[in-house]
Amino acid sequence: MTARTMNLLAAICVALALLAIASAALVHLAGQPKFRLQRIDVQGDVRHVTVASVRSVMAGRLRGNYFTTNLEDARRLFETVPWVASASVRRVWPDRLLVTVTEHRALGVWEDGRLLSDRGELFVANPDEAEEYGALPEFSGPPAVARDAARRFYELSAQFAALPLRIEAIDISDRNAWSLRMSTELQDGAGHSATRIELGRDNAAGVDGKATLAQRVGQLVTAYPLIVAHLGSVPARIDARYANGLAASHPTRTSTTKGSTKRDGSFRP
Repeated sequence: MTARTMNLLAAICVALALLAIASAALVHLAGQPKFRLQRIDVQGDVRHVTVASVRSVMAGRLRGNYFTTNLEDARRLFETVPWVASASVRRVWPDRLLVTVTEHRALGVWEDGRLLSDRGELFVANPDEAEEYGALPEFSGPPAVARDAARRFYELSAQFAALPLRIEAIDISDRNAWSLRMSTELQDGAGHSATRIELGRDNAAGVDGKATLAQRVGQLVTAYPLIVAHLGSVPARIDARYANGLAASHPTRTSTTKGSTKRDGSFRP
């Protein structure tokens, strides 16, 4: 073995020893009490996420200190806090975590007790907290249609905006048939009246000459003032599943709005 080789090996051994010493020093330094996480700060436009709810979820589950905490694990843990839709986590020297939170915005209550967000996500939270500004609409149907239900709620609300009707509930069957429960305020402060609207299955592409859900709602909106005038009251039920008309009823009688005007009072919308 040449002197050059021996010197090279000696240099490598010294470097490895120094690296081991430095690593041990860093491990010792990282384990110092002053680097234990002392505080978690939460920021963001939050209404329902509280310090108490964060503490109850994080207690005993957040591992490590300033250096050793896995931020991805911490993020997933924070996203289990009620009302948290998403979170990002970063370290703040020398003993803090800063969590930026985006909250769910509740749109309605699903039939299984979960809340439906405006993005169509189902999440677990206290419904009473969600109804601080009034009762939320109710939704029922297969959970797989939750995203479509949220989107449709806004579309349908926009279509019905011209009428004194408010969506109280949306029901979607296993066959994707839609029905609505609408509420209208009666005159002279006499309370509210409910109307059940059957829309049937959506035919999004409008194939085979069948109207789409939006087209059926459009026909209903146009005909609604005539229906109320014809019945003399707010209808209890409207069936919009017909190809060429509507059927409307109140608790005492039924009127089918098909075809042209006749003596029986039926009419074409």
